[in-house]
Amino acid sequence: MQGDFYTVERLSMISGRIVGSILALLLLSCGRSGKEAASPSGTIFTKIPVVAVAQVTRENLRREIVFDAEFRPSQDVELHARVAGFVRKMRADVGDRVTEGQVIAETEIPEFEEEVQRAFAVKSRAEADLSKARQDINKAASEVTRFGAALKRTEAAYAETVKTYQRLLSVSAVKPGLVAQQELDVSEAREQTAAAAVEEAHAAEASARAGTAAAEAAAHAAEQGVLIAHSDVTRLEAKRLLLRITAPFSGIITKRFADVGDSIRGGLSPSTPAIPLVRLVATDKLRLAFAVSSSHVSNVKVGTPILIYVPNLDRELAGTISRVAGEIDSATRSMEAQAEVPNSEGSLLPGMYANVRLILDQREKVLTVPQTALSRSTPRTVALVSHKGVLEERIVKLGLETPMAAEIVSGIGENDLVVLGSRSQLQMGQTVQTKIVQALNPK
Repeated sequence: MQGDFYTVERLSMISGRIVGSILALLLLSCGRSGKEAASPSGTIFTKIPVVAVAQVTRENLRREIVFDAEFRPSQDVELHARVAGFVRKMRADVGDRVTEGQVIAETEIPEFEEEVQRAFAVKSRAEADLSKARQDINKAASEVTRFGAALKRTEAAYAETVKTYQRLLSVSAVKPGLVAQQELDVSEAREQTAAAAVEEAHAAEASARAGTAAAEAAAHAAEQGVLIAHSDVTRLEAKRLLLRITAPFSGIITKRFADVGDSIRGGLSPSTPAIPLVRLVATDKLRLAFAVSSSHVSNVKVGTPILIYVPNLDRELAGTISRVAGEIDSATRSMEAQAEVPNSEGSLLPGMYANVRLILDQREKVLTVPQTALSRSTPRTVALVSHKGVLEERIVKLGLETPMAAEIVSGIGENDLVVLGSRSQLQMGQTVQTKIVQALNPK
């Protein structure tokens, strides 16, 4: 928005000049219709002029600036498809109110579901392989336990045969011929058989342990396969979520750009910009933006109170400035300021115009006179009509001035009558008649 603003002072200054001209004409017309004074002999020799006057009253004065402003949505976004495909379904249309997270449109990708099914099948096979590998581990562990127990039994049997054979040898050495040679040979054979059984048991246990290691390796490979399959499924499930376009915030759909069946490009492709599906704006809170001329930027700060008038609704709102640009645009010599305006009932629409009134200064219940009663000379004076109807010039000290009225600090009092308009046809000390004119409201 350009910096096309105006001030109340400018418009009111023009109105004040028009009012002054009207009052001057009224003064002249009233002067011609004044009462005539007669001499004792009945001869008319003079006229008492009638002057327009205003009563000095207490009013609230306010000096302000008015800016043109425009309502904007607090959030405004065009929603795009995140992956390339086709529009499958549109769930919202222009004018629909949507809530955050609501599905607005659905898209589809050819053969995507087949890819998902394949990924689930691979995942099922990987999980089955892992289950079988774990069963093989349990079986191999059981074999290791069984062969370990057999090894212990054979080792015990071998130890017993060795002892028996050693005893027979000892007896035969002490008393030759006491132990038959055949018995010694049998005992030796048993010892050798037991030794062979021990070696066989060792081999069987080692084989069982090797089977366990192989089963554990197969299980590890199966676990990796399951992880990869899970990753593929998760990736495809996430991609499936991308096929659903949801509202990032609550708002109203203001435009629709796509229909069912349209081919769309992914919004993340920098080389081929995607066409949006819909435009979504948030209206529960609006931003009122207006341009402040460089001559008034010092009066505009965050937190400064403002009055907002919306002509379309004939409604006035109170607000505060929520943010300022902090930089003067070199092209317009103005700075943008914004105010946040609640709009829960939805009566305000983005794009509506409003007037922003910035109060520069104000006074409560002070003595005021219309600007048309003040002289333009220095010091400032007024023509006061005394209670005897005689004109008196009074020097007044002014406080706050607005285009239509001025604060009187000293010089005259409440309920005094002051002449409005030009005094060129009047003389101080002159007797006049008064006609009270309704003063313009200085607020």
